[in-house]
Amino acid sequence: MINHEHDTTEHRVPVGRAPELRQAVIHGIVTIAAALVILWIAGVSDGGVRVALIVAAPIVVLIGALAALWRTYRNWRGNGRWQIWQGASWFLLAMFIFFLSGIGPVLSS
Repeated sequence: MINHEHDTTEHRVPVGRAPELRQAVIHGIVTIAAALVILWIAGVSDGGVRVALIVAAPIVVLIGALAALWRTYRNWRGNGRWQIWQGASWFLLAMFIFFLSGIGPVLSS
């Protein structure tokens, strides 16, 4: 006879799936939040500090995208769920272009 009292196979989340997704989402949110905080600080600053902080915001997003790409590579090499991190990388690279497009007027003035 099979004892079904302790059978939890139907309710399990695939190993490694939920934590990877959660980590990728948190990574993206923290990266964008850091860039927005830098832009907010730049908004209340003036002079050279303002320009430096406005330029730093896209760099922070680029570093976050490169870190997500590194996680993609590490998970791919370890036969893990690399697709989640690739999605986070593409999102952050798109956000980098968005942030980068905003610094043109600041640098030209």
